[in-house]
Amino acid sequence: MTEGSTDTANPALSGAAGYVERFADWLDTRPMWRFPLVAFFSGALLTATFSPVSFFPAAFICFPLMIFLLDRVQSPRQAFSTGWWSGFGLFSIGLTWIGHSFTQQDNVPVVLAPFAILALAGLLSFYTAAVFWLAQRFWVKNGFRVLLFAAVWMLFEFARGFLFTGFPWHLTGTMWADWVPTAQLASVISIYGLSALTMVAASSPILLFDRKATPSARVLAAIPVLALMAGSYWGQSRLDANETEYDLSVSMRLVQANVKQREKWIPRLIDDHFNRHMQLSRSGSDRGKAEGVKLLIWPETAVQRETFDRDSSVLRWRMSRLLDFGSYAITGAPRFERTPTGVDYFNSLFAFNSRGQLYARYDKKHLVPFGEYLPFQELLRELGLSQLTGGVAFMPGPEVQTIRLPGVPPFSPLICYEIIFPGQVAREDDRPEWLLNVTNDGWFGLTNGPYQHLGLARFRAIEEGVPVVRSASTGVSAIIDAYGRTVSSLSLDQAGILDSPLPRAIAPPAYSTWFKMMTTLAAALAVLFAFVLVKVVNQRRTQRSAQ
Repeated sequence: MTEGSTDTANPALSGAAGYVERFADWLDTRPMWRFPLVAFFSGALLTATFSPVSFFPAAFICFPLMIFLLDRVQSPRQAFSTGWWSGFGLFSIGLTWIGHSFTQQDNVPVVLAPFAILALAGLLSFYTAAVFWLAQRFWVKNGFRVLLFAAVWMLFEFARGFLFTGFPWHLTGTMWADWVPTAQLASVISIYGLSALTMVAASSPILLFDRKATPSARVLAAIPVLALMAGSYWGQSRLDANETEYDLSVSMRLVQANVKQREKWIPRLIDDHFNRHMQLSRSGSDRGKAEGVKLLIWPETAVQRETFDRDSSVLRWRMSRLLDFGSYAITGAPRFERTPTGVDYFNSLFAFNSRGQLYARYDKKHLVPFGEYLPFQELLRELGLSQLTGGVAFMPGPEVQTIRLPGVPPFSPLICYEIIFPGQVAREDDRPEWLLNVTNDGWFGLTNGPYQHLGLARFRAIEEGVPVVRSASTGVSAIIDAYGRTVSSLSLDQAGILDSPLPRAIAPPAYSTWFKMMTTLAAALAVLFAFVLVKVVNQRRTQRSAQ
C-alpha cells in the first residue's frame, strides 16, 4: 500500500497530518525563537502530569512534540539548545514550590527565590539537553526514533537520580503516583522501568501524524499503549485481590501540630510548639496519656532543642510521661557532638520508652544540598552564602538503618528528602517490615511540593512491598499500605492526630530494587548500542555505494 493510499483510506489521519505540516512550516520560518518557545512549552506542559494535577494525557502531547522538534533540528548544537529549553520548561515550572521556602526564613532574602529556582532549573536542564544532543547524533527518521528517544531519556533520567547526590524528582514514571493501579507496575520493573514504558507509550502518537510512517509502524505504535493499559488492568486486579492487612498489636498515633515554618525556630515559641504536640498526643485523655498507643510518632524536628538526647533532657522526660509501659515514642530533633575541631550538628530521629530511655537513634544520611549542607562550603562561605543553611550545616549520618523496638516490627527510618530515592530506603541484608518517614514540609506551604513528596513515598511502598508511615509537621501525614494505597491521612495545613494500626508488609519483590534498576539501565544501553550499530552499518553501506 502506498503512502498516498494510506492517507486516502484514513481522511481523519490525513487531515491531522496536514495540520502537523502547517505547524512545521510555521516552526521553520522563525527557528531562532520558535524552537526555544515550543521546547519550553513542551516541558512546562509536562508538569501537569505530576501531583496534584495528575493529568497524564499531557505526556501524550509533550513527548511527541519533543520528537517533532528533534526531527527538525539542523545540528547537535541546536539539539542541545532545544533540549535545554525543554528541561527548563519542566523544572522552572515544576519546581516553583521550592521558592516558597525563601519566604519562611529571615536570614535569606525573598528576592533570591526566583534566582534560586531559575539556577536550579538551569542546571537540571543540562540533563535534557544531553538527551537531545545524544539522540540527535544517532537520529533516524523512521519509527525506531521513538525507542531511541525513550532509551536516551531513560539513561539520563537514571543519571539524574544518582549523580551529584541525585535528584530523582519528576521522574517520568511518577506521573502515575495518583493512579495507583498503573503505579503497581513499579513493583515489577521499578520506577525507572515504569518511566521507560511510559516514555515509549507517550511518544508513540508521533507516528500517527507522520505521513512517511508505514501502516505497520502505525499499528506497532499502539503496542506500548496497549501494554501500559494491560499493566494498569493487572494493577487493578492486584489491588482488588489483596486487601490491606494490619498488625493489630501495633497501634500508632501520628501527631500533626501544623506549626508554621516561620514560627518554628523563634526561641520564645519553642516551648509552645512542644506543648501543642503534647496536648494533641493526649487526645483528651483524663490520665494525660496517649492511651492505647503502642507507637507515638512526631515529625521531623518536632522538638527544637539540640539537647534532647542528653540524660538531663526535661523535654524527653515529659514526652515519656505520655507513654504507658511497653509503648514507645519516636520524634525528630537536632543534636550535636563536640569534636576537636568544633561542633558537628545532625538532623536526627530518636526512639525511647516510657522511662525516657533511648532505644535507637538515626542521623539523616542523605542531606539536602544548600538546605542542610553547603556543597563547596569553603568557597560559598567566603562568598557570604552560608546563610542558605541557616548559618549551621548538618553532618551526614553513616548509613541506612533497620531499627528494632521490642514488640514492634523492624522499620527503616527516613527523614524528609530520603524517601525520594529508589533503592536507597532500606537495607537489603536486613529488610524492614515498614518505612517511617518523618518530614517537615512546612517549608513549602500550600504548594504542589508536599503532594509530590507524598506521591514519591507511595512509590517506595510499592517497590519495597512494605507500608510507609509518614509523619509530616504541616501535612500530608499518611498511612500507606504495601500496595501504595493511602488508608488514612491528615490533610495539608491541618492540625490533628492520625490513629491507625500498622499495615503488614507483603512478600518481598522477586528481585531487589537495585537489580531492577540495573536491568532497566542495561536495557537502555542495549537499545542505544543497537542504534549505534545500525548507524554504523548504514554509513558503511552508503560509502560502498558511493565507491
